[in-house]
Amino acid sequence: MRQLTAAARSHPQRLCFQGPSLSNPSTSTINMGEVVQMHFTTVDYVIFVLLLVSSTGIGLFYAFSGGRQRTTQEFLMADRSMSCLPVSLSLLATFQSAVAILGAPSEVYTYGTQYWFLGCSYFLGLLIPAHVFIPIFYRLRLSSAYEYLELRFNKTVRICGTVTFIFQMVIYMGVVLYAPALALNAVTGFDLWGAVLAMGLVCTLYTALGGLKAVIWTDVFQTVVMFAGQLAVIVVGASQAGGITEVWKKAINGSRIAGLDLNPDPLERHTFWTLGVGGIFLMLALYGVNQAQVQRYLSSRTEKEAVMSCYVVFPCQQIVLCLGCMMGLVMFARYGEDSPLDKGYVKTNDQMVLYFVMDVFRGLPGLPGLFVACLFSGALSTISSAFNSLATVTMEDLIKPHFPNMTEANATLLSKGLALVYGLVCLAMAYIASIMGSVLQAAFSIFGMVGGPLLGLFCLGIFFPWANSIGAVVGLVSGLAMAFWIGIGNFVMRMSGPTAVPPFNTTALPLFDNITTTVLTSLVHNTTTNPRPAGVEALYSLSYMWYSAHNSTTVVVVGLLVSLLTGPMKEKELVPGTVYPLLGTLLFFLPERYREKLCCVTPLPQKQPKETNTQPYQMATKDGNGAAYCRDDMDTEDKEAESDRAKTVDEDLETRFSVPSCQLTTHMVQETAL
Repeated sequence: MRQLTAAARSHPQRLCFQGPSLSNPSTSTINMGEVVQMHFTTVDYVIFVLLLVSSTGIGLFYAFSGGRQRTTQEFLMADRSMSCLPVSLSLLATFQSAVAILGAPSEVYTYGTQYWFLGCSYFLGLLIPAHVFIPIFYRLRLSSAYEYLELRFNKTVRICGTVTFIFQMVIYMGVVLYAPALALNAVTGFDLWGAVLAMGLVCTLYTALGGLKAVIWTDVFQTVVMFAGQLAVIVVGASQAGGITEVWKKAINGSRIAGLDLNPDPLERHTFWTLGVGGIFLMLALYGVNQAQVQRYLSSRTEKEAVMSCYVVFPCQQIVLCLGCMMGLVMFARYGEDSPLDKGYVKTNDQMVLYFVMDVFRGLPGLPGLFVACLFSGALSTISSAFNSLATVTMEDLIKPHFPNMTEANATLLSKGLALVYGLVCLAMAYIASIMGSVLQAAFSIFGMVGGPLLGLFCLGIFFPWANSIGAVVGLVSGLAMAFWIGIGNFVMRMSGPTAVPPFNTTALPLFDNITTTVLTSLVHNTTTNPRPAGVEALYSLSYMWYSAHNSTTVVVVGLLVSLLTGPMKEKELVPGTVYPLLGTLLFFLPERYREKLCCVTPLPQKQPKETNTQPYQMATKDGNGAAYCRDDMDTEDKEAESDRAKTVDEDLETRFSVPSCQLTTHMVQETAL
């Protein structure tokens, strides 16, 4: 018995209860006869295995059905045949990671429901992609979002964007697999590398075999599992706490129901402005220009269904946010201010969520396994999207342009091999994460720092017609430099300050999503009032919710200045369909000659009356010198002379894009006075 007591003191995170549950504080003595080890039953393991088997089964089904993934269009783009519902659920699952499932409840438990105001950013954060980014990308008929950068600027900008994205995802995908497995192992003793290897290998298998269709449909299945796991925790936890009414009453009494905080200070971690306005830029980085999401839009059967998927994901995101917040309130109703973290039973807030789940589901076999399945469904959906999007950009942006004569069979085989390679890289990154220690949080920070500059690069091309390629490259480099300066400066300042946080704190990970945000401000920081930072420290103390806005704005401002200094692009140099006519609408009051000088009179090409897979939108292209080239605009008297040049351009386009020239003709551009 004494040995057991010593074990409890030295390894408190491995014990579920020392005496009575923390939810019943009336008994202060520890009854060693009631010590309960946190562990899973056979039923729990069966549910976890069923998740893996079902995910693998979906991948095998699409590997040996339909076209059997024999073309790159089917493997990477799902034959552009997906309907609205699976695409929308896949959009949701891609960024509902295991880290978010663990992070949101602990955030609400610690700080209250201020985080709920993030839902306000979903309106514009999804409306703008639906009506700006999707029409442009879909009508250009792209496979990689970075193809747009070559059409709008040049190949150098495309390569810069692609390499930045690959760096971002490779750093991140192993960590997002390792971090929740580590938290699960710390609380329950669940085998760490067994979980990591099982999830990584299964995900690699169904992604490499089944392609994007398998990824999307497993996302649908995993979304259902995530909803079921979170709902089960809320329902059982609220019932044990006395009902939802009692949960709400305790949250009010404990000051966990936050009001509208209109403090405009950008250094405040969470206010209405940081969440509702800064969150818009996070949503745009996620749902506007991220390759994983763009690829899903482009897999839709029609542009209308791609737009509708954005609308459908809006209420789903609100539900996910509500589930996370309600779970945090139920935790507070159970433990109050006397949290397992304060008691020393767990070391970080995300472990506290798992502790809470095991506490609530004590004596209910199968339900802990359901939540673990929910947790790892988030991890599976995230890393499978990473594998597929990385394989796509590597194939389309780095390999095909250099091997234009590659056969379709070889291209498909190589795409599958790339998905397999990235799966192995993910496992290698998970191992590196295990030995990174205090650098683990920095890895997440690097991931988040890249999202804003990429958003700025696309916004520079889409909304500002006079931006040129030099401005784009310099702007991207400046945005990345600013992002790393602020992010690393913040990290070093906190780690070396008098209130430095613990070096390994997985709750300092993204709460809202797992792609563009990183919470550089720890969830367990010292809450005492500190003097307001001044000078460069104020920049380092900027709320993480403003990072995407600040860094993307840096790219746009620097890019525009450099473009004006080096010679802005003219309208005739633009590829039709690559610029959204925002300026032409906003500056309607200017005379036409001034609007022409600002290069803002070219309208967005109209979509075809009938959208089908067999008649795709025509891709806008450039001729050899980078100027816009439209075959349909040839005058009758010049057709014979222009036909030779058109043939030459078609051959050049086939070489650059490895697509038949008949699919590479451009949109008709109607130059009308606005």
